[in-house]
Amino acid sequence: MTVTGIVLAAGDGSRLGGRAKALLPHRGRPLLHSVVDALEQGGCDETIVVVGAYADEVAAVCPPGTTLVHNPRWEDGMSTSLQRGVDAAAGADVIALTVVDFPGINADLVRAVLTAHESGTVTLPSFGDRPGHPVVFDLVDAVAAAQQAAGDEGARSFLSRNRDRVRQLDCAGLADPGDIDTVDDLHRLN
Repeated sequence: MTVTGIVLAAGDGSRLGGRAKALLPHRGRPLLHSVVDALEQGGCDETIVVVGAYADEVAAVCPPGTTLVHNPRWEDGMSTSLQRGVDAAAGADVIALTVVDFPGINADLVRAVLTAHESGTVTLPSFGDRPGHPVVFDLVDAVAAAQQAAGDEGARSFLSRNRDRVRQLDCAGLADPGDIDTVDDLHRLN
């Protein structure tokens, strides 16, 4: 079974003042490195990073061994990045999907979600009443999620339509679920 991690990192960081979130400093290196390390150390066989707005800058710091996929339609929203990432992961059996602006991600969290995943379901980590990442799909479900996605919603529509198959996994003790959306969130990088 091949597990592919997909990191959505194509946005322009407009709510953060137009900064590439992948390049934010986290533990002495770019945040992208922490996210990729968590996926790989948590059980992903390969990692795809979808870039767009700051493609050249992010490509320059992309960890060795990752697959870089450019999304020329990044301005059309997260759905286009999801589609590009899933298309690039066509050989995978399982997809672990995350966003780049999640500094709390770690190998233990990824491992827990991958271990809990059962074929035919979608495994969604939850932190109290808040859903989080990485979301784990069988490839067929990731393809369907990408096809149903529109605008800036990512997999949300698919998850809503398939609630009966979504298994929530309580991960409250494994990570801080906060992401980096605005300057007020930068404290999470410590």
